[in-house]
Amino acid sequence: MNSLERSAERTACTHFLSHPHLFSTGFGYAGDMNAQTQNLKGLPLLDFDAACSRLNQWRGQMIENFARCEQAVTEALAALNGNGIEVKGAKLPHLVGQRYERLAAILSSVEMQSGHRKNALSSINQFRTHDAMRAMLCHGVTKIAVDRAGEWVALMTLISFKSGSTTTTKLTLQEGESGPLLEQIVDQRRRVCTALGQVRRELKQLA
Repeated sequence: MNSLERSAERTACTHFLSHPHLFSTGFGYAGDMNAQTQNLKGLPLLDFDAACSRLNQWRGQMIENFARCEQAVTEALAALNGNGIEVKGAKLPHLVGQRYERLAAILSSVEMQSGHRKNALSSINQFRTHDAMRAMLCHGVTKIAVDRAGEWVALMTLISFKSGSTTTTKLTLQEGESGPLLEQIVDQRRRVCTALGQVRRELKQLA
């Protein structure tokens, strides 16, 4: 191993220790050390740290928007539980998925007197199409690679239990795809929060 290869190896180890949940497979390469080392000559080592920072920032913004939507659902459920509509299940479920399901059941009830309930239901159902992404971001493990353009490529793995057995789910996401996805999550989260706010205000006026 020559001095350049040793330097590259030390750099990779340093990045791994600095980002224990992220590890680079190389700057656009997944091959041997020689291929990675050749590319290191023309690429600043700080590009990896910058890519990690952008990925973490994006992931944090995504999780924040999921959390904001969940808070709106929880607040709406707490308010609607007292309106006399009886549906199956615990009134204050602990799991997030159960909260969504209970709120949807209440909004779907024929006893629900709200002109905004259909809009709220539609918004919730649309937002829940991202449940798998939420689980991956909150509970999955991420490795990072950096391509020749300096953009990150996230390799996510989630291990879960399903039907009594272990299931492994993998997802590869490129930085170029992350921006539009975040914009979509933000827009749909706002729709849910607005619709649920209208339902709550309407019920308060009817009380």
